[in-house]
Amino acid sequence: MAPELKVDHEQMLKSGRDIGDAAGGLRSHWQQFQGELSSFGEPWGSDDIGSIIGGCYQAVLEVFQDCLDDNIDGVAEHGEGVQAMAAGYREAEDTSAVEVNRVNDFL
Repeated sequence: MAPELKVDHEQMLKSGRDIGDAAGGLRSHWQQFQGELSSFGEPWGSDDIGSIIGGCYQAVLEVFQDCLDDNIDGVAEHGEGVQAMAAGYREAEDTSAVEVNRVNDFL
């Protein structure tokens, strides 16, 4: 016989919220870090080599920022998905209880 599946939908809901909160915290830390980086200005200078370094820095920063934003969005979406699963489990549990009670009424 297969082991019984027990789902704590309240804990799942909380976990989904916690995942969303973690994504929000990561986004907040990233924004603070961007402010810190901006405060340094352009320490590579304005000569030819400094301009090349600055251009490379901006290109890498943009790619990194896009990647990080996509990942943070993905984590937030996973949190929403876990919350949706919790709601689905709860609904299925409630529906099952109603159906079992209907069967009892016929017996």
